[in-house]
Amino acid sequence: MKIKKNAFTILELLVVLAVIGVFSVVAYPKISNWIVDRNVKKEVFETVAFVKERKAEVTSGKYGMVQILFNRQLQVFTMSPDRFIEIYKSINSPFSSHKQNYTCGFGDTAGFTRQNQYDKEDFGVYVSASNVHIYPSAWHNPMRTAVCITKDGSISYYRPNQNGRIKDQSTGQKVDFFLFCSKSNSTETSCKYNSNLEHRYMITLDKFQNMKVFKYNKSKNKWNKIDG
Repeated sequence: MKIKKNAFTILELLVVLAVIGVFSVVAYPKISNWIVDRNVKKEVFETVAFVKERKAEVTSGKYGMVQILFNRQLQVFTMSPDRFIEIYKSINSPFSSHKQNYTCGFGDTAGFTRQNQYDKEDFGVYVSASNVHIYPSAWHNPMRTAVCITKDGSISYYRPNQNGRIKDQSTGQKVDFFLFCSKSNSTETSCKYNSNLEHRYMITLDKFQNMKVFKYNKSKNKWNKIDG
């Protein structure tokens, strides 16, 4: 009995290769864009988790206040509960202007202790492991976003005009923000709030450090909330 062997003809192979080629041309850009967007989104939500961890340290009573500077680094400064009472509750406050205005100053010059274990180049051109540029940054004005975390949300960073701030459309209140752009289609100078680049995400923070995450829709020129 003769066994018939099935095999592809040259014509059939050419047809298969043609189909694969067409699929690659159509699907590759979509897959590539999805990967780029996913990488940016990953760093956004890692930052959200980082802020929530620092906020939990205040809520638990470990610190009286925590300041986070958002730049190419996420720099963290902490204030002990006793130091917080001394500055903001006592009669003879060593920082009376902060007490009177319910503000916090920059870093360890205003009663904070810098927590160097958190310091690292997290984002930007000098960090090969990062897929994003950020705004505000040292390349822009404002240069940073800074927040001061307390249990009651009563303390604000003392230079709000140097912070990145926008209006929350749902509440009408001014909120701090931190923007992420993909390195694939931006530079440190072109990553801005008012650009129209794709693959941009934004975190906003109110005075209680309640966070919302937005994604930019280029076709509609609109920021859409995706979390918070």
